[in-house]
Amino acid sequence: MIRVDLSRVVQPRLGIYLLGLIPGVFFESSIVIGSPAFAASVISRLHQIYSFGPYALFLLFLTSSWFIGSGFFYAAWITARLVFYAFVLSRYVILIAFGSQWLYQRLGTLQGVSPKQTFLIRWLSKLVVWARLRKYSNFEARPVLKCLHRATKQLLKEGYGIEISSQSDGSDWNVWYSVLGKPPRGIQEAVLASRTVLGCGLAGFTALYASPMLRERYFIGLCCIFAFLGLFSSLDVALWNSDPVRQSLLRLKSILLELSEVTTQKADSEKQPRVTADVNRDD
Repeated sequence: MIRVDLSRVVQPRLGIYLLGLIPGVFFESSIVIGSPAFAASVISRLHQIYSFGPYALFLLFLTSSWFIGSGFFYAAWITARLVFYAFVLSRYVILIAFGSQWLYQRLGTLQGVSPKQTFLIRWLSKLVVWARLRKYSNFEARPVLKCLHRATKQLLKEGYGIEISSQSDGSDWNVWYSVLGKPPRGIQEAVLASRTVLGCGLAGFTALYASPMLRERYFIGLCCIFAFLGLFSSLDVALWNSDPVRQSLLRLKSILLELSEVTTQKADSEKQPRVTADVNRDD
């Protein structure tokens, strides 16, 4: 059985830049399917100016798709960032508004000595309790932070030979957490996949204006599905980044990945045989 590992053929960093091909190919293929006469006229004009062969035309198609698709890919990145900022701002407003001490005291005054069981007060009390718990949610991440502290300390010792003194005030740990660790490949692939799918949705909506023949419910539904999946994935990433427990778990996983690589490299270096040659001076 023949197995092809594409990671050895295409470098990871180069593959990230080539992801713009997917929205670009989707955009140009949609225009070709929607307006074949327009595509034929473009190809005939190219033949009148340059005598391109089939392979040269295919290379030109891929190059133009990459240029166009890169624009959609970066537009999807900007859209994902806007979704993240909007989510963080809305979450901050909710925590400030419903997690304030003034509203908490006002709710106690409204409930009175014998708590009232009206629908509005019950709904408001649940919202206030949820907001106050999320406001002080760093307490839930303390067990994870303890494990993260131990793993980071061990990584600094094994991989970099840095000993952290017990007299440290702890202000430098956020710096170590930010620069150490190997990002999990699954998270990176999920982020790139969400941007690619969102870029395909944006490319499809743009193709609707370029080719009126595509304005059918099937193609519009496909573009809506791509856009919804991309936005949903971006919102899920925003949820991960805003949750202290999930963010600490992700950092812990990245630290453990780098620590396992360092430990494996040290074990392999110790297992390598050391060849020594004894030289006789009399000879």
